[in-house]
Amino acid sequence: MRFGICTGPENLDLLENLGYDYIEMNVTSVMKLTPEEQDHYRRKVEQSKVKCEAFNVLFPKTMELVGGSTGEKELRNYLKEAMTLIQSFGASLVVFGSGKVRRCPPDLTLGEGYQKLVRVYQITGEIASDYGIQVVIEPLSRGETNLINLLSEGAILESDVNMPNVGLLADFYHMMAVHDSIDSIRDIKKFGHIHIASGSGRRYPVSEENEEYDAFFKALNAVGYNGRISIEGKTENMEKDAKAALALLKNLEVRHDG
Repeated sequence: MRFGICTGPENLDLLENLGYDYIEMNVTSVMKLTPEEQDHYRRKVEQSKVKCEAFNVLFPKTMELVGGSTGEKELRNYLKEAMTLIQSFGASLVVFGSGKVRRCPPDLTLGEGYQKLVRVYQITGEIASDYGIQVVIEPLSRGETNLINLLSEGAILESDVNMPNVGLLADFYHMMAVHDSIDSIRDIKKFGHIHIASGSGRRYPVSEENEEYDAFFKALNAVGYNGRISIEGKTENMEKDAKAALALLKNLEVRHDG
């Protein structure tokens, strides 16, 4: 497996020093940087052993993709800008979580909202394919969105979108938040990306106490997952917690390897 952290490019040196494999950056945050700042960080990535392999937070919270004010032309124009940015940093994958922008509004049934969401993911996948980028669907907790909360729902959405570059992400924290079944990983079998943070407090995974990391890794191993796992959580001491988290994740990998 390959281990990374969802964080800003200002922490690239720290990740390299700690032995992480890659960095996962935030689309909307990097878009807010000046062109000069973006160029600065592109050069840093090029010179670093730690590459930017993935992005998350694809859409700003101001967009409304399901029954809202964002039309298809605006969506397409934004996606071309976003995918150009992602590609320019050398990343090949982007996480489509963005719970607020994909929420089903009160004037639509969930079924109607779902059909609109399928189309949004198809447009996203279509444009991403032009840039050689994989899109992964992220099921989120119910506090963040009312569409696609369980891994099984994400798997159905992936099937309905039906595009080779649109896959599924499993996020340990969100699974715990919605009381999702870890065993559903064994049923779904195929994942394009993984996020992890503690089930209690969404913090860096530094201890196995009161957590189901062992069962999570056991299920991932059972389906042959050997891809990226990104930490996406909170910390007040990034250097200390990132070091401890990497040790824990590598231990879990070794424990369930084969």
